[in-house]
Amino acid sequence: MTPLKEKFILYPYASWFFALAMLITWVGFSTTYFARLGASTVYHHVHGATAGLWILLLIVQPLLYKYGKLKLHRKLGWIASIILVPLLVIGGLKMIQMMIQRQDFYPPGEVYRLSFIDFYSLIQFLLFFVLSLYHGKRIQLHARYMACTVLTLLPPAITRLLFFIPFLDTFTKTLNVSFACVEITLLVLIWDDKRNGGFRKPYFFALIIFGLLHLLMNFAGGWSFWKSLMDGYAG
Repeated sequence: MTPLKEKFILYPYASWFFALAMLITWVGFSTTYFARLGASTVYHHVHGATAGLWILLLIVQPLLYKYGKLKLHRKLGWIASIILVPLLVIGGLKMIQMMIQRQDFYPPGEVYRLSFIDFYSLIQFLLFFVLSLYHGKRIQLHARYMACTVLTLLPPAITRLLFFIPFLDTFTKTLNVSFACVEITLLVLIWDDKRNGGFRKPYFFALIIFGLLHLLMNFAGGWSFWKSLMDGYAG
């Protein structure tokens, strides 16, 4: 089948940008996960594999769409919906539980902030995913919401990557800068939409959602109700 006409291709180079996300993830986790595979639990492997497969899926899907393989594009999408997404979410929930149970390995109270970020991010990921399915026949919205799911997965990798920069010497600094990187990316995408003659709400909506998380994560670790909730969840 011949490639779709260029005017129907949303982002001709989308696969390259998702490949960059894969590279950021690999480098970010190179020392804390990939260099210690033998010391990681099966839950770490499930979580890492499903997140990696999700980004890989988003590398492949734009290519299938570009070259007119729409039937395979939809088939892979539904397989991911039934198998990959539930595994990714369940793995994420298990990782949160294990983190709280092993909080002695973290700075005091840090697991409560991280658990808030992780729970919020899982809900955020599902929200973008459901919205992308809901707008499946409106390709401009579908593709943008799907791209936002990858942005949801990036802050943990960016945070670890930023530790290679000398003056970003605390976890709080790298965490805040990682979310700022995502927000700047969304602002660029909003500007690109406007430059091309239209405003579409997915990226603006995502910017609000990410901005709220960025704000709240700096306080969530001190919320007593959240600590009690997470202690109960870990138990």
